Amino acid sequence: MNHKINTKKGFTLIEVLTVIAILAILGAIIFPTVGQFRTLAKKSSDSSDLRDIVQASLLFASQNGERLVGPEQTLETTGVETTGENDLVDVAAVLAFAADLYDPKVWVSANETDRLTGNGGLYTGNLADGNLTTSLQFSPDQFSYAYVVGLNTFDSATTPVVYTRQSGTGGQWGPGDPYSTEGGHVAFLGGNVNWYEDLANQLIDPNGGAVGTIDAAVGATETSTRAIREPVATGTGG
Repeated sequence: MNHKINTKKGFTLIEVLTVIAILAILGAIIFPTVGQFRTLAKKSSDSSDLRDIVQASLLFASQNGERLVGPEQTLETTGVETTGENDLVDVAAVLAFAADLYDPKVWVSANETDRLTGNGGLYTGNLADGNLTTSLQFSPDQFSYAYVVGLNTFDSATTPVVYTRQSGTGGQWGPGDPYSTEGGHVAFLGGNVNWYEDLANQLIDPNGGAVGTIDAAVGATETSTRAIREPVATGTGG
C-alpha cells in the first residue's frame, strides 16, 4: 500500500526570527530616509514660494519707480495707497492686488500648513470705476515669513527681501519657527533663495562686509526706510 509522504515544511523559529531581524534593519534604514525626503520636499516648496514673493516684488517695483513695497504702502478702497506705516498683512495684500500674488499659501511654510485655516485668499474684491472693494482674509499670526520693506531694485543683489520667520535670540531661528532651530531660508533681491542652518557671517551688509543677522544685512534701523515687517510668532513648526 502506497502512502504519500507530506513533504511540506514550515519555517523554523530561527528562520522567522532572521526575517524579522532583516525587516527591522531595513525599516531602520528606510524610515529615516523617507522622513528626510519629506522634509527636503517641504524645504523645496518653501524655496519656490519665497522666489515667487521676490518675483512679485520686482514686478511691483517695475510699475512703481523701481521701488519694492515701501513701509507706508497699504491696500485701500482706491487701490495701493501711501497712508501710513503698514504691517505684513498690508504687504501681502499689496502684492496680491498689484502683482497677482493671490494665493495665501505662498506666505505659509509647507511645515506649518496648520496655520492656514479658513482663508479663501488674500483679499476679495474688484476694481470698478477706480474704486476697489476689498476684504482682507488673512491674519498676522498665519505668516511663516518676514519681509523687508523700503528696498529698491538698484540695491545689492545680496540684500534679503523675504526670509523664514525668526524668533530665536540674536537674529537666529528658534523653537517656534517653521523648522525650529534647524534653520531657515533667505530670499535675496538677486533672485537666489538659500537655506541656512546658522547665519553667522553668512550675509553681506550694504557696505560689503560679512554679517550674521538680517537686520545688519539690510541696514535696517528705526529711522531707515528699510525696515522689517514680521509675523506674529505663535505656534511651532510641525
